[in-house]
Amino acid sequence: MKKDIRPLAFLKDPPAWFMLTVWGAAIIFIALATVLTILSQEHWYVYAIYVCAAVFLAYSVFLIVRGVPKIKRVIVERAQKHAFTQNIISSYGFRTTAFFVVSLAINVAFALFNGAMGIIMHSIWYGIMACYYLFLSALRGGLLLGNLKAKKLAGGDEDAMGMFKLKIYRMCGISLFVLEAALAAAVTLMVLSDRPTAYSEIMAITCAAYTFYKIIFAVINVCKVKKLRDPLLQSFRNINLTDAAVSLLSLQVTLVAVFSDGQTAEMNTLNAITGFAVCALTIVLGVTMIVSATMRLKKMRQ
Repeated sequence: MKKDIRPLAFLKDPPAWFMLTVWGAAIIFIALATVLTILSQEHWYVYAIYVCAAVFLAYSVFLIVRGVPKIKRVIVERAQKHAFTQNIISSYGFRTTAFFVVSLAINVAFALFNGAMGIIMHSIWYGIMACYYLFLSALRGGLLLGNLKAKKLAGGDEDAMGMFKLKIYRMCGISLFVLEAALAAAVTLMVLSDRPTAYSEIMAITCAAYTFYKIIFAVINVCKVKKLRDPLLQSFRNINLTDAAVSLLSLQVTLVAVFSDGQTAEMNTLNAITGFAVCALTIVLGVTMIVSATMRLKKMRQ
């Protein structure tokens, strides 16, 4: 059977090179439209660019929806040829651990960035966040090392590994109390100190989008891993949820710095309420982990 080469059929199911061309053109037209909007240009060609940006954006979305199954199939086929990527696709536990390692690297980089900004800007706020993320990095690293040591000590015994995981889970809950103390100190200093150096509005909006992405996926993953009842994976996800909550607090402080006229008493009160709400969430997670691990360990020993 000959392939249908009519224009409409071609546009509904184009080859890969054409899809890439359309996506590239959409990015270019959207960037041009954004720049022209910022510059407040009103020539006839500006409206032509707006129309092209809208058309290419709409068609790009259509191609993404149509092309996702094909792209997914190609990625899976290629990933199955390598052991690491095959484990990423097939094992939820391995995938969670791998992404947790990536989160650890990001935490370390973010701590160094905040530390450098604190020194350059002489800002207490950046110093506070640097200390917090260093402690969070230490907690993530300790959890990974504890998992490796538990596997070595268990020696393939599933019951022994289960008990080790519960002990790690309980220790993680205890560590959250230490993290909460550091966070409470950070919130107190944040309220008493000057506001951070303001970002640009575009940077603030970008941070907002990334923060809400972290929160949504952290909540989804906590609910998902709860069904698996794996203490180690629950530890990973609970730490990610705490990290997302602190990111929300940091975002609020940034938005206040960017969009408010000054650090008023109302803004300080709002920051304090949000900060101590995050502290309360950390306490609840820590207590839940300690109680749950203790009860499950008791049942296993009986």
